[in-house]
Amino acid sequence: MLGSGHVAGFETFGITRINAFIDYNIGMNSETLHLVIRFSDTMFDVGDVISNHNEVVKKHKAVWFGKLGGTLSFSRIELLNKQILEKKPTFVYLVKGNRKKSTPYKAQILTVTRDFPKKEQDLIPSYYAEKKLLKYMSVWIKVGHIEKVEMNDLKNFKTINSIFPLEETLSRSSSGYFLIHESKLIY
Repeated sequence: MLGSGHVAGFETFGITRINAFIDYNIGMNSETLHLVIRFSDTMFDVGDVISNHNEVVKKHKAVWFGKLGGTLSFSRIELLNKQILEKKPTFVYLVKGNRKKSTPYKAQILTVTRDFPKKEQDLIPSYYAEKKLLKYMSVWIKVGHIEKVEMNDLKNFKTINSIFPLEETLSRSSSGYFLIHESKLIY
């Protein structure tokens, strides 16, 4: 019988479980995971989300991007932050658009947290407060400059729980975020 908080010998909420998953995931080229988050310019009439964030980057060299809705688990946040501490380039791909037409952007992740960044509010675009969105953010991702990329740049990526390429997963799923990795096996 397994003790509380354990699954088949692995910690339920610890990095051990994630590492075990990575070790046994067939087709992974690297252990580095990245984050994909969907966003919209039109949902709250905030204007150009990417430009608003890059204006803060111009002034402060970094910006906090708030993720609305469903949150990332503590173990996934811990995994991303561990990669960053190990100096593994870790990226967030921000995907604008609907399931038929997506426009991706890329930024290097500096840190990820569920906590509101009280001491760095100057790194949050003003529309979050103006539109009263701060309380709805479930995760904060601190990033550098955000640049537009092409969907073709993501052709070798798949989500950690799919055999299909990211582009197909984006068209099939309505999930607000995914963890992705490069894969040898794309169907």
